[in-house]
This record gives sequence, structure tokens and C-alpha cells, in this order.
Amino acid sequence: MLDKIYIIDFDDSFTYNIANVLYSKEPSMQVVHYKTFFKDVYFSLLNSNELHAVILGPGPGHPDDYQDIFEAVKLLLNCKRFYILGICLGHQILGTIQGYIVKKSHEAIHGQQVEIEFKGEKFQVQRYNSLCVYDQYKEWPILKYPRGISYQFHPESIGTTQKDIFFKDLINFLDSKTGKN
Repeated sequence: MLDKIYIIDFDDSFTYNIANVLYSKEPSMQVVHYKTFFKDVYFSLLNSNELHAVILGPGPGHPDDYQDIFEAVKLLLNCKRFYILGICLGHQILGTIQGYIVKKSHEAIHGQQVEIEFKGEKFQVQRYNSLCVYDQYKEWPILKYPRGISYQFHPESIGTTQKDIFFKDLINFLDSKTGKN
């Protein structure tokens, strides 16, 4: 049986903090290095009839450094059996394949709290980034998809208040077809 949640590790230790936050809600998960996931696990998931969540985690570099996975990520975004969550680099990868521009932030912030509005409420979240997702007019710290969302900040970080709200839609998606919801 395949796991329900796959957290894609782009060589970043914060990936395990994401797993720690989610484990109490859904223990059927696996942290997988991005090269292993897109080489070995990806095709099994595409052939599965079950619901899965794929979290594109944080990591170093620019999203263009990972162009070899863009087409595979597009397929996941368009498949109704997958919920996609992007965090930091994952957000930038998703933004890039959706046509946004990734460039240096007006204000590089590493390990500091900023206030954001999410679902009509204000929250303190932790940022660790020099790059941001932009369209021609503004920066986009959150992007929404039909079955997913991505964040430029780190919802799993100690500096983020009310972490659970940022993962709630992912858990609800998985629970919607398993009878838990």
C-alpha cells in the first residue's frame, strides 16, 4: 500500500519539521528525496486510484535548478487524486510552472516573523527566503490551486502561529474519501 502523504525533500532539514507537524494527523507518510521520488515513486502514484498529498518542500537554489521535474509536477497539479502543497522552494517551483516570475525579494528575510492574512484572519508566520514569486504587479506569498496551495513562508516553523490551519485543507482532502470526514 502506498503512503498517503509524500514530503519531497530538496536537501533541506526543515523537511523533517513538516513531517513532525503532520504525523499526528496522518501517520501514513514518507519523506522522499526529490530525485528518488520523481524516478521511482512518482509512476506508482500516478497509477494508484487512491488520494495522495504531495508536499514540495523547501530547499536551496532557484526553481529553475529543478526544471527537470516541472512536467511531472504539472501532471500532479492536474490530477484530481492529488493535493499539492508547496513550501518555500516548493512554492517557487509551483509559481514558476504557473507562469509567475521568481526573483530576489524586495526584503530578504531569514528566520523572522511576518504578518500575513489567510482565510480572513491575520497570522504570524516565519520566513526564510531571499527569492519570491511575483506577477507583473506584486509579490504572491500564497498561491491557491484547485487541489492545493503553496506558501512562501514556513508553516511548520516554530515562529508560525497556529500551524494546523495551514495544513487543514490537505488533511480534509485526504479524509474526504476515507470516511474520516
